[in-house]
Amino acid sequence: MKSQSQMIFLLFIGYVVVYIDKTVMGFALLPIEKEFGLSTAQLGYITGIFFLAYSLFQIPAGWLNDKIGYKTMLILSLCALGIFALCFGALGMSFGLLLVFRFLSGVGHSGYPCSCAKAVVSNFALEKRTFAQSVLLSSAGLAMTVGPIVAVWALEHLGWHASFVSLGIVACAIAVLIAVRVPYQKPAARQHAQGQSGALWRNPTVVLLFISVFCVNIPSYGLLAWLPKFFVQSMGMPLEISGYIVAAGGAGIWLSSLGTGWLVGKYFHNREPQVILTCALVSAAAIFAIFHTSTALTASALLFVGEIFLMATFVTAFTLPMKRLPENIMGSAIGLINTGGTLGGFVSPVVIGYLVGQSHSYESAFIFLSLAMVCAGVAIAPLIKKPAAPLPVTD
Repeated sequence: MKSQSQMIFLLFIGYVVVYIDKTVMGFALLPIEKEFGLSTAQLGYITGIFFLAYSLFQIPAGWLNDKIGYKTMLILSLCALGIFALCFGALGMSFGLLLVFRFLSGVGHSGYPCSCAKAVVSNFALEKRTFAQSVLLSSAGLAMTVGPIVAVWALEHLGWHASFVSLGIVACAIAVLIAVRVPYQKPAARQHAQGQSGALWRNPTVVLLFISVFCVNIPSYGLLAWLPKFFVQSMGMPLEISGYIVAAGGAGIWLSSLGTGWLVGKYFHNREPQVILTCALVSAAAIFAIFHTSTALTASALLFVGEIFLMATFVTAFTLPMKRLPENIMGSAIGLINTGGTLGGFVSPVVIGYLVGQSHSYESAFIFLSLAMVCAGVAIAPLIKKPAAPLPVTD
């Protein structure tokens, strides 16, 4: 029990750093835009190329995770994240270099989620996996609650260059702690893994989860990348106020990721698709309403609600494979499904940058984000199980 708690704590801290890297970028776009004179489309590419690399390397990272073990992959992922975040801050002196280092950071990120999932599956009983994974995913809430406040302070006092250098050093330090304190477990034998991996794309549950997670991450990472600019440039709010609004959304993520795992596991077992559909529709409505608000307080409340139900959608979808797939292909399966999410993260900022650049308004962007959330719920609808037909009465 003690070793499990210690492992979850270290993986949680690592996840916080991973999410802070994504959170800080949304705020760093403002000084980067000013320093290099970039267009909205170019800013979208800086954010999007990270998720493109993340997507391209998800499946190879999942395969490598099954091959060499989750501990080695955790260390490699965090070290790569740290090194390239440091390079982004220290050597990012042109638009081209910014793209290169964000792409390489995405490569580093790609191995962390599937490695954490494999660690959970390898060390926790079936009935405890959803809660353990939801604890790890709750790191997004902590990162988005504390991250915006820390990011605003760091950008104002250190500048964006030094902020990313500091982040890189912290990531490497956590990798060292994981190397020392997380137990090593020999990779499971991959019996018939090749055939099973090839069959993943033919599994309707995996395909539908791939589509759903893709759609969920469009608003998730779209809001993360563009909300600070929307609040500052479109609504005329100070950067500090925008940080507090985003932090309110982070609080919703944190609350939801912790509560969803327990609620779904206790009250909605085998009814996960209904949870996903309902939460997705509520989140879509809240996200669309943010554009029509006029005060920081209302925006905070709507973002809080929207993120609660968005994260409930994501956690329920992301943990569903842990209950239905064998351990020896878990890394590959999670890597494949998470590829859908990272593709959404690539598409979202690029499309939003294009929409805002063409229309000079964020309205079309919020419509795009809301429709994506609706699609996330609808995609899972075919998985809703019909009640079993009653047996015929015979004499």
